[in-house]
Amino acid sequence: MKKSKISLIMKIIAVVASLYGMLQSLDHWMFFTYFTNLSNIFIDIMLVIFIIYDLKKVKYIPQGMYLIKFMATISITLTFFVYMLLLAPTNSQGFIGAYLNNGAGSLCVHFITPVLAIIDFLLFSEHYRPDEKHVYYSVVPPLVYVGYVIVLGNVFHIRWYKDMLAPYNFLNYGAPTGWFGFDLSLLGSKTLGIGTFYMIVVLLIIFIGLGTLFLKLKRTKKDLY
Repeated sequence: MKKSKISLIMKIIAVVASLYGMLQSLDHWMFFTYFTNLSNIFIDIMLVIFIIYDLKKVKYIPQGMYLIKFMATISITLTFFVYMLLLAPTNSQGFIGAYLNNGAGSLCVHFITPVLAIIDFLLFSEHYRPDEKHVYYSVVPPLVYVGYVIVLGNVFHIRWYKDMLAPYNFLNYGAPTGWFGFDLSLLGSKTLGIGTFYMIVVLLIIFIGLGTLFLKLKRTKKDLY
């Protein structure tokens, strides 16, 4: 099977899995306040655009589109790692239950779609010309999201799970540890016991690290051909 067909099939499966997973939890406008859903929507849009490119056999694709796809891929990659390393282990249903709830919809948006999107970007975005400066674009989505959550919580007085100032425990600056506190004894579903500021710094470092890794892999792959 040609690489183009494999890429097309992978993108279609990723989009279908993502849509299924999101529909399992789409019941309120608050759905659009979760990074998981926003990153899935972001990557879905980019994958659909590239599916259209594939079907139309477009020969020239603007580098800007590849850069946006890179940002979307980094975002969905963070969704994959944060859920697996931080949220699933502290989920009240347990690690496995966290993935299998909502008809395994969580598995789709947190694992299947991210993994396929990552593979597609690394193996099949062959005409992307990665630049070292592109790594700085990888921090745009998380910074925009953090600002979005702060505005919702402070300007519109939105609360998650009745008393949280953020959708995720590691961003919940309303917890006793606040922005700069540190108390691991508070570890649970509403806080990791680490100040939100430190978690944001850690996540930005992770974004930059992932961006650097992905760009290096892309450059290495291009050098091999």
